[in-house]
Amino acid sequence: MRSLPAIYRLPKDMIGGFVVTAVFVMLPVGFAALGTGLPGWLSAVILLGTPALLLGVCLRVGRMGTVVGADGIVRRGFLGDRRYGWSEIRDFHLHDNRGVTRIGPFAVTSRFVVAVYDHQHRRRWTLFFLDERAFPGERGFLEELEEIVQLWQQRRGTSRAPR
Repeated sequence: MRSLPAIYRLPKDMIGGFVVTAVFVMLPVGFAALGTGLPGWLSAVILLGTPALLLGVCLRVGRMGTVVGADGIVRRGFLGDRRYGWSEIRDFHLHDNRGVTRIGPFAVTSRFVVAVYDHQHRRRWTLFFLDERAFPGERGFLEELEEIVQLWQQRRGTSRAPR
């Protein structure tokens, strides 16, 4: 396992996809702002505001992920973080989608989805970007997940395996 804290973020090959998407959003917005006869000030607001909004979205998505630390797991979401101490986690769940959605060379969805169940909310929470895309192979991902589960078992004193 990587040294703690282990941080899992947006796969590097997907960053290019975000840039392409931002350009495809910006082009029609720019043409619409300039070609519809809007007042100059409104066109300027749209032309400057749209890239600022896209940049804000890209920065928020870029910080999303999962952090596994000595005291538990932090799930970094788009709007905020959720912290789970090792004792708060009731169980881990590994879901196999049996497929990956690709757009060109980009793996948009992962084959595996890892979730935790917490005691407080009695709900399943997906751990962002803790999947096979962060590893050179599927086996590396499964070994890393097993180490995380073992760390959880050691920190909370149980011997259950993920389902």
